[in-house]
Amino acid sequence: MRTEVRREVSSSAQQRRREYCSLGVLSLSKSGNMHNKELSAAMAHQTPQQISSMQSAAEALLACYAELAADKSHLLSEILHDNVPRQWAHYPDDDVIDRTNGYQFFYHSHSPDDRDATGEHGHFHVFARQDVHGDAIDPGTEQDFLMQLNGEQPAHANTIHLLCVSLNAKGVPNTLFTVNRWVTGDHFVSAATTLRLLSSFTVQARNGIKVSKWLTALLATFRPQVEHLLIERDATLLGLASGRNGVGLLEDESVELLSSVPIDIDQQVAWLFDHEH
Repeated sequence: MRTEVRREVSSSAQQRRREYCSLGVLSLSKSGNMHNKELSAAMAHQTPQQISSMQSAAEALLACYAELAADKSHLLSEILHDNVPRQWAHYPDDDVIDRTNGYQFFYHSHSPDDRDATGEHGHFHVFARQDVHGDAIDPGTEQDFLMQLNGEQPAHANTIHLLCVSLNAKGVPNTLFTVNRWVTGDHFVSAATTLRLLSSFTVQARNGIKVSKWLTALLATFRPQVEHLLIERDATLLGLASGRNGVGLLEDESVELLSSVPIDIDQQVAWLFDHEH
């Protein structure tokens, strides 16, 4: 049995949380309930080291919002340049790319008839770069994964799609989700490999500096939800594959959303700092 550890949020983190609350986003609720039993279990099975890493990431995440609040700036300002995003356009045009660490992302908004604008302003697509991470990916594992999907073939791309992060109009994330391969046309790897790639996610680029720091902190803060999201993604794919003959699942445009997990920064911070583990 793992030793229970009581962790207190630092005074600086408390202050950042209060500053963030002043934006009308955080409620400072004490609820630590997850959205379902599977996620509760995922949170409960985090090791002390993982919890510590998540706490550090959560403090960095709150610091990002505190900085934005102090500057009276929106999270997306540096990539939208305070313009209303055009539907389907990439922001920035050529992505935020870290060629050294091997990650990149872009933001875009769908048309109102494709997304509920009251719940989603837009979302980030997050990628790993094949030219940096390809040698660390076991080809046998990924071949087995594709074989389980009725023998799908690898994509022809230099990027691996990892996940999406949905934002509301305030610049606050509310959902993590995954999409079928045809949506972006990038490589698609198993949940275990995708999680490993996300575990080392960091972006240091000349553009989108604030957003990059925010995204790095966010994904680390919500590691249990990310893990659950990816497991559910593969379960969905395997279930669909078992009910059809032949290849084509990953390019089937009738299959778009594969998994989705709601996230709540206030709830996550409360769980990380206000409860015994």
